[in-house]
Amino acid sequence: MKIVLACDESGAKGYADRDESFDGEVGLFAGIMVPESHLTVVEADLQSVVQAYKSVENKLHIADLAPPQQAALRAEIYAVIRKHSLPCFWYAIHVAGFHAWHTTQQEAVKRAKAIAAAASSQPGRFKGGSPREEPESLHVALFDGLYAHLVAFLEERDCKEVDIEVRTDRVDNPIVKNFEEVATRLLGDMTYTKMSKRFDTVTKALVEGQIRISAHLPESLQLGLRVRSLQINAVEDDTDGLVLAADVLANSLVYLFTQRGSAERYRRLNWPSAVKDHPLAGHLDAFNNWGDGDVVGDVLYRHPKAPAE
Repeated sequence: MKIVLACDESGAKGYADRDESFDGEVGLFAGIMVPESHLTVVEADLQSVVQAYKSVENKLHIADLAPPQQAALRAEIYAVIRKHSLPCFWYAIHVAGFHAWHTTQQEAVKRAKAIAAAASSQPGRFKGGSPREEPESLHVALFDGLYAHLVAFLEERDCKEVDIEVRTDRVDNPIVKNFEEVATRLLGDMTYTKMSKRFDTVTKALVEGQIRISAHLPESLQLGLRVRSLQINAVEDDTDGLVLAADVLANSLVYLFTQRGSAERYRRLNWPSAVKDHPLAGHLDAFNNWGDGDVVGDVLYRHPKAPAE
């Protein structure tokens, strides 16, 4: 079995060292899954939509259109998704929650370094560097969550072997590499490696260190799905119909979340009730069983103002 996941991001970008720029700001990745058996007809229908809206510059993003055109484009894209009963996915994170987690980790590392320095027989030997020289990328964390949802969807339907093509808008090569790493780690032995460098004031040399964390699930919790191949293709043509559809979906979901009232603004993002008012709510509610919900984006990165649930 082969499937294509067309995806795009919307909302906040950047890294964990940046706090929200407005109250309740979110970043989001959205995706639309198309089985290979439906790919030709779906692409043909979406390409007809593209031809009706593309500009002379051969670029087409919903945010660049006038409001009436945006509404018409959304309606036509949604009609194609409904026609072919395509499952849709999203993953969102509150920027303030992502930043708060980063700050907490920084403070923990600082405390650990202070304790180690106080106990060292050679205080002040290692200089330079911050507790976390490379803050986590929100972009990568969002893709990680989206891809995990896709895998969970396929696993729930007892898929045994699958070839996956992830098709997205143009992305910097380092980001694509990170996408590949998180996707591989999800189905591998979940090994995380962190490299660090410090200057040794005694030897006058740069010293490299490595932190390696591995987790191995018991057999009862291991996935039965085997991803035979994974391709991440960043399309060069701005008028790819599938990527346009993902752009429209992502844009509409971010708008939905940013328009939530004060009672809902900080609540869970990756849960069916969060998208119940979206026109494609039935396609976004893709799982037969959502379990207890998302423990990363909605728990680890929960908004600091989120009410107790």
